[in-house]
Amino acid sequence: MSRETTTSQFSNNATDALKDAASDVREGVSDFASQTKDKASQLANSAAETAGRQRESAAKGLHRAASAIQDGASKLGNGRASDAARKVAGGIDSTAAYLEEHDFADMGKDVMNVARRHPAEAIITCLAIGFLIGRALKR
Repeated sequence: MSRETTTSQFSNNATDALKDAASDVREGVSDFASQTKDKASQLANSAAETAGRQRESAAKGLHRAASAIQDGASKLGNGRASDAARKVAGGIDSTAAYLEEHDFADMGKDVMNVARRHPAEAIITCLAIGFLIGRALKR
């Protein structure tokens, strides 16, 4: 066997080994990416389910609060205070119904629509919320 043949075989063997190693790495990365994607999907589904349960729980709490306010308004009799209490109870009850009927994606779309229709108010609201969060975190 000549020296060129030996060098050529060595080169071919090394090239084949590198190709095999690269293929193994690609398969490993692909498997890892697939597993990571599946895990992220499971976590997202779990978070969505938890958020949905909390949304439903909040709606039930709001219904109870509205009912309690309505009962209190009945005890006040007729007058401005009872009318105001009934109005507040009605608003709380409609908020609870909205929470029951809409998921977070729908709520996000609604917020975006309101912000587009009332940009100045949206900016002021965001600034106020940011200020309050900043104050709360500062303490």
